Amino acid sequence: MVVTIKRLGLALCLAVVLPIAGFGQSDPALKKAADARQAAQWAGNAEEWGKYTTDDFLVTGADGVVKTKQQRMTEIAGHPITTPAMTPTDDKWRVYGTTAIRTSAVAINGKPTRLTTVWVKEQGGWKVAAVQLTNVAQP
Repeated sequence: MVVTIKRLGLALCLAVVLPIAGFGQSDPALKKAADARQAAQWAGNAEEWGKYTTDDFLVTGADGVVKTKQQRMTEIAGHPITTPAMTPTDDKWRVYGTTAIRTSAVAINGKPTRLTTVWVKEQGGWKVAAVQLTNVAQP
């Protein structure tokens, strides 16, 4: 049960990483890739999600556990997300040529969490290379 709750928390968190608000003047292909990756994750379609994820992708959870692309694809496959997406706050995108960085904040299981997602343009398309989740300590 604890593993399932952790997976759900990670899935929700990663779902939050994907929606794009306030994109400004960035590359429209980046928004299209982010939307497609999110839709694939929500549908439990790991193969489609993998098209928007680098082969050497790593996600570091708020608990410090690091997972690979293949591990995430195994978690996503056949497990559509049915809960509503959380709206991120302090959502910022910065694009540096072929690299984009998104930082935002969200509450996961009631805990404030910071998210950092690194997108890279690889073989002409945008893909996520890394995600970092960090729980915010309460003062």
